[in-house]
Amino acid sequence: MRLKTIRYSEHAGMPQEWELEDLTLGSLNLLVGKNSSGKTRTLNVINGLAKMLCGEVKSVLISGNYDITFENGGKKIRYVLHYENSSIIKEEFSVGNKKLLMRGAGGKGKICYVKQANKMIPFQTPPKELAVVSRQDSIQHPFFADLHEWGKSVRHYEFGGTLGKKTILFLREGEKALNDPSSSTEQVIAVFRLGERDFGTRFTKLIMRHMAGIGFPLSNIGLRPPVAFKVLGGEMVGDPVYLGVQEKGLKGITDQQSMSQGMFRALSVIIQLTYSQLAGQKSCILIDDIGEGLDYERSCALIKLITTEFHESSAQIIMSTNDRFTMNAVPLKSWTVLNRKSSKVAVFNYANSKQTFDEFRFTGLNNFDFFATDFLSEAKMNA
Repeated sequence: MRLKTIRYSEHAGMPQEWELEDLTLGSLNLLVGKNSSGKTRTLNVINGLAKMLCGEVKSVLISGNYDITFENGGKKIRYVLHYENSSIIKEEFSVGNKKLLMRGAGGKGKICYVKQANKMIPFQTPPKELAVVSRQDSIQHPFFADLHEWGKSVRHYEFGGTLGKKTILFLREGEKALNDPSSSTEQVIAVFRLGERDFGTRFTKLIMRHMAGIGFPLSNIGLRPPVAFKVLGGEMVGDPVYLGVQEKGLKGITDQQSMSQGMFRALSVIIQLTYSQLAGQKSCILIDDIGEGLDYERSCALIKLITTEFHESSAQIIMSTNDRFTMNAVPLKSWTVLNRKSSKVAVFNYANSKQTFDEFRFTGLNNFDFFATDFLSEAKMNA
């Protein structure tokens, strides 16, 4: 299932109001815009929704209005969620033209019962709980399963963050690898351990191939005890391990603490995406500030890797940047330009500005110039 469109607003009429106009998404997407245009916030909105739909976050936020559509096997799924003061005042779910859930303030509404001849039967659920989560039932309400699975599939990588660099895993003797390292992208060591268990040397060789492809040639990678520092504290719950690599041309091991920020960020994302690739997981991948901390060649190589090999194995990729290297490495048709005026974020992409995007191809300029020269704004003004 793929996220197709999203419209979102919060705190309407209040000083802190914020609105994202209709955003249409494809299988590969790059959000671009000036600082504070809404790129990071848009990814956070999508990730926040995913956490609610999979049940990871039990309560809704203070204010928010979602109107989203998904594409699933040729069918359109629409989900509407409005809440104020942390209470849901409207929740609707439909497949095609058929509404399967309608719920208003106070938690009262109607829901489709499949085993009751698809009748819409009254129900009531707590005002602070999502009905699509609390009313999951594989027999009577099987249609909610797709929302739940989509929520579980979303992975949010903050490329400018740590991505697990400060994390250490404590292993107990005889302990089996984790079945689910959780959706947290900080759990890269646990994902690596799981990949070794499930795929063996195929997993590690593929990681090293990807790393070499972006300019970090390795001859070995694995989990090892810390050698550059000691873990202090009370009684240990297991043996501490963390990631270490053997870089070609170096005699010693480069541990995750010694790696540059850019190298570790790339390694962390590659480990996690490689596991998803081999496991056949269809995911919605969110990457904020893609390429941050990498030089030109490595940034472009990582973008190419993500937009080709990983894109082929994932259902959807949504990235954000204001970096010119990244912009030039991603096809213009995959761009979405965000332009914030006051509290409203306007959206311009190939879906709603096809003529303008096509006209730019004849200028002879590179992709970054489309953003830097305000070509889109000028075309809109002259239309």
